[in-house]
Amino acid sequence: MEAARQFLKWMWRLEATICVVTFSVTAIALIADVLGREFFGDGIFGAQRVAVWSTAIAGLVGFALVTAERGHLRPQFADGWIPARYNRSFDRFAELLSAVICIGLGIYAVEFVQSSAQLKERGLAIPILVWPIQLILPWMFFSSALRHLIFATWMELRPEPKGEQ
Repeated sequence: MEAARQFLKWMWRLEATICVVTFSVTAIALIADVLGREFFGDGIFGAQRVAVWSTAIAGLVGFALVTAERGHLRPQFADGWIPARYNRSFDRFAELLSAVICIGLGIYAVEFVQSSAQLKERGLAIPILVWPIQLILPWMFFSSALRHLIFATWMELRPEPKGEQ
């Protein structure tokens, strides 16, 4: 269990770092574009598109971070539907079901990225291949699935849901 705890911490640090870096890229790109417009009369070509892509990456990685913190919205109105004595079993089932859903979406995301790569799809504003950016999709789903599986295996590693403490 201690190895799983350390692995979860490592994954959280990695994904949080990716979010910080990509949000920083967004800020730098937008600031540079505005400064270019103000001081030179023209923005920086592609800066806004880079900002959009980097924000999208941060948001998608954020999905995995929210999973790590158990911050996703959930139907709290249904909390009393399951008798309290079954809560632990139901929570384990919910983690396993969430893992299965994320694995399914991850498999679909891999197929989506492969399709984009085979078709050599490019961005509209800046004609670069989009599949390297789309690689974040399988990552976010498989990362979240792995977390759900760890939470199902070692329930004591599950953090309290955000906003419910």
